[in-house]
Amino acid sequence: MALTAQNVTIRFGGVVAVNGMALDAAPGEIVGLIGPNGAGKTTFVNCICGTYRPNAGTALWLGRELLGLSPHALLKLGVARTFQNVASLHDLTVLDIAKLGAAARGDAGSARSGGFFGSEKALEAELTETLLRPLYLADVAHTPIQTLPYGRRKAADLARALAAQPQLLLLDEPVAGLTSQEGMAMAAVIRGVRDRFGCAVIMVEHKMDVVMSTCDRIAVMAAGSKIFEGLPDAVQSDPEVRRVYLGEPG
Repeated sequence: MALTAQNVTIRFGGVVAVNGMALDAAPGEIVGLIGPNGAGKTTFVNCICGTYRPNAGTALWLGRELLGLSPHALLKLGVARTFQNVASLHDLTVLDIAKLGAAARGDAGSARSGGFFGSEKALEAELTETLLRPLYLADVAHTPIQTLPYGRRKAADLARALAAQPQLLLLDEPVAGLTSQEGMAMAAVIRGVRDRFGCAVIMVEHKMDVVMSTCDRIAVMAAGSKIFEGLPDAVQSDPEVRRVYLGEPG
């Protein structure tokens, strides 16, 4: 497995937000992480991504420990993420945001933009055609992101992460705030990136139609712990998942 997280635990005061969480993801696999609000999904991702330092556990990526590394160091290892809440970045345009992602890999990104693409205009054209257009962002490529509605800012954040050509992509509610059409289009882009680069993907998401159509495997969290892991067809029939996540009586 490319990513192997074991016993990840974090406490905030007396509250155990994530309790002994384990999850793995192989290259080319999309793993969904679902559960009710407050289950600890985003907190777990924040532990992997360097936002939080967990109290216990390990997360090995290609044999190297991720826990405790800064987000910048993780980017250099090919680990990128999107955010549940997207902040406006002043006057940067959608295309600027995507170019930030392309440059975020440090020396690799610089070589890519200056060598493979050959020029700044070639880079912009490639980003527009491969990321912005599939995400319905090409028409606002030169629009400041702060002027866009929430759903389109989320799409721009995904474009930024994908532009880094990550080997491990962590998505935090990538289709929140999007219409059904936009959400399914974004899911198609995620699958396309997985197919193109062979990256491992962990996707936190609430919209089950997107989860079921996108993920190869699904893990379910509740109260900070994993209560189920399996194939998409199995998750909908598991009694504990239906009780905790769907609100059905036990």
